Amino acid sequence: MMRIVWADPIKDLLLELPEREREIIFEHMKYLRRFPHRHPVRTKGRFRRHRWFLAGNRLVYYRVAGGAVYIRGLWPSRIP
Repeated sequence: MMRIVWADPIKDLLLELPEREREIIFEHMKYLRRFPHRHPVRTKGRFRRHRWFLAGNRLVYYRVAGGAVYIRGLWPSRIP
């Protein structure tokens, strides 16, 4: 099982999200601990070389290194 490490700004942003969106993101974390390489890698853009997945209305960007999954970005997937 991999350890999940949240960047401090991401923790703050997570607290501002609606409860339902947080639940969706945390639901994905259960699977990410066991299968961290299951999501595709971005090859271009700001988060290139990061893996990503869609969770509700957010894109979650992360990297896997040294037995841990580092959550590095939380980006809106669409403009409300």
